[in-house]
Amino acid sequence: MNLWPEVRRTPRVSPRPRQPSGRRRFRSPGQRVGFRLLGLSLLVFSLVPARLEAGEIRGRVVDARTGLPLPGSNVTIVGTQLGAAAGEDGRFSIPRVPEGIYELRVSRIGYRARLVRGVRVSTGGEPVTLDLRLQPSAIEVDPIVVSASKREQLVQESPVSVSVVTGEEIRRRSPLDLAQAIEMAPGVHFVGNQVNVRGSTGFNLGAGNKVLLLLDGVPVYASDTGEFNWDLIPPDEVERVEILKGAGSALWGAAALGGVVNILTRPPSSDRWAIGITTGKYDRPAYPQWIWTDWDRLHYERVYVSATKRIGAFSVRAALGRSWDTGYRQLGDSRKLTSTVYLLYQLRNGGRLVGYVAYNRIRRGFFIQWRGQNHPYEVDPAELNNRAQVDQLYAYAKLTLPLSPKLAVSGRLSTVRTLMGSYLSRPSDFRPALGQGAEVQVDWLPRPRHSLTLGVQLQQDGGSARYFGQHTGVFLAPYAQDEISIGGGLRTTFGLRYDAYRLDSRRREDLLSPRLGLSWQVGSWAVLRASAGSGFRAATIVERFLEVQVQNFTVRPNPELEPERCWTYEVGGRLYPAADWVLDWSLFRSDYRQLIEAHLDLIRGFIQFRNFPRARIQGIELSSELSRQFRILAFHWTAAWRFSLTAIHHEELEFHDPLPYRPKQLANCQWLLRAGALEAQLDFRYASRLDRVKVYPIADRVPMKFWDAHVGIALGDARLQLACRNLTNYNYAAMESNLDPPRRFELTLQWSP
Repeated sequence: MNLWPEVRRTPRVSPRPRQPSGRRRFRSPGQRVGFRLLGLSLLVFSLVPARLEAGEIRGRVVDARTGLPLPGSNVTIVGTQLGAAAGEDGRFSIPRVPEGIYELRVSRIGYRARLVRGVRVSTGGEPVTLDLRLQPSAIEVDPIVVSASKREQLVQESPVSVSVVTGEEIRRRSPLDLAQAIEMAPGVHFVGNQVNVRGSTGFNLGAGNKVLLLLDGVPVYASDTGEFNWDLIPPDEVERVEILKGAGSALWGAAALGGVVNILTRPPSSDRWAIGITTGKYDRPAYPQWIWTDWDRLHYERVYVSATKRIGAFSVRAALGRSWDTGYRQLGDSRKLTSTVYLLYQLRNGGRLVGYVAYNRIRRGFFIQWRGQNHPYEVDPAELNNRAQVDQLYAYAKLTLPLSPKLAVSGRLSTVRTLMGSYLSRPSDFRPALGQGAEVQVDWLPRPRHSLTLGVQLQQDGGSARYFGQHTGVFLAPYAQDEISIGGGLRTTFGLRYDAYRLDSRRREDLLSPRLGLSWQVGSWAVLRASAGSGFRAATIVERFLEVQVQNFTVRPNPELEPERCWTYEVGGRLYPAADWVLDWSLFRSDYRQLIEAHLDLIRGFIQFRNFPRARIQGIELSSELSRQFRILAFHWTAAWRFSLTAIHHEELEFHDPLPYRPKQLANCQWLLRAGALEAQLDFRYASRLDRVKVYPIADRVPMKFWDAHVGIALGDARLQLACRNLTNYNYAAMESNLDPPRRFELTLQWSP
């Protein structure tokens, strides 16, 4: 539940005084200097000639079982910044490789990673040609991640917990948005549209997420509210999603208090086009008296179309998606439009220039709470005019340059423009919230098994509305991370980041965020890890300054909100009992200072964001993935099983009360069976009963128990899938007076000739 569109519909408080016009043109010295430094750095680095290299490694990556090419496979030279991705025909080329003997790592989602040792490159010799075959696997035993260290590494090398949702898993579940794509990840739970990683966020009225959302490593939250738009990027374009758990501010900065969700898009390859169509139907409610309309008319549809074109070193993908939903309750209808453009230019020295633009428009009704327990899908007649609208534009440009096999530099510019309101708000009530960012990063391998990352990030977030005035926040943050393999399978990591935050050029909030991590490769069967890190989040503009009437409550501003701070401690490990079986375990603890929560005073009738001096979240997380392949008759069969359990103890330490809107147990389970072109999957999600809520604390509450079933078949270039979500038609409300959707049936067609 997000109250802000409704807030903008019913202004009952006199407007805040207009800020002086000079404030609109505010540009901090740090911002001006930062953008100039970034532009100068990119210009200098682009003019530096690549070091003349001696040889070339080329080859082809294919499926070991069928011999078909595997486009998108990653081939990297271990211990260097060199690598390449296979094209549509499975072929790759790594030019300008110095003379020597190398180790290659070959990986692709849905296949078992492979190491190729003893690849010899000689001066002036013929290119080294390799025929690389990968074995298919239903699970990713050790996927490559970037979120843990801001560079590519195997997940077993990470000193912190990272879960990966692959594009193959997303395809099998055919989600309608990104929230559905990650809801089965270990330790992840949603309350409304707010994501919780190990209970970090709870529910803060749609503002103040304690998890940082990234798209290709670039922040993508609304700059005034801090809210996520899960409809901004189509799930069809996602290559994988990485979920870093625990404080991540040492590398990612503000807002990475409880974790990081990094959505990595699939780069364009060779010429192709794709279309996806989903149509769904809501089943009738569990009780006939809940029916409020002609139920046969309630349905939803989604259409996605993309086209990719490659001309030499230049590739482009353009996509358009539209969805319609009548909703299963009053004011549940929506119309959404999403368009994206991905530009990729491969430089001759192995560098990459990437541009990405996404635009999302949403027009929908806004359901705040039900009319009553006997009418859970209806609203009070006075609220029938609640209509919300969102327009968001997101863009970034990134340049990556390998200056030598041991040195690479990258830089990026980004912007997020968000306009939210209601159909009844006046144009003067809101102006677009604008977030702008820039970053330069250097990756250096000074010697074997030693990696050093240095960077500086600049971010400006601003918003202007009648209900909270006009405000601008700027932070400048240098960071560094040093990672050394000291022998015996032991790897140490030390990271440090300094965030200098300025609000309206007056208020100053600075924080130093360190992180220390260890990982130990005990043998081929086990890896142990341990880490301690700091997190930091400054309050958003809405949390500090919002002042408005919402139904029977007054939202009061609190300009003196202190930033949230956190220390996270973790020990864990990964076990490998068999080639296609991995077990992961973690013991974690997060100590919060000045935790920001929405305080609700039912007696006086007001809401205000406040700091709670001390809070703690601690627990244990277990996950297991197992797959087996066998042959019956003429078919190759694959069976896979995934399970995760997260047990959390959370409390506010002043009065020892549980934190609101956080379950104490989370469990997910998936069963997959595949035979030839046919596959079936069954998903189960569980969350224990909430111990504490705020609006109706004495109301009955139940645990979450959702079953989803999926059956799909591949028909040449097309794939047809039938899904049933909420298979048992279970009634559950994560937030008071908001019932989750009933059972629904979906048919999805995906075609990519």
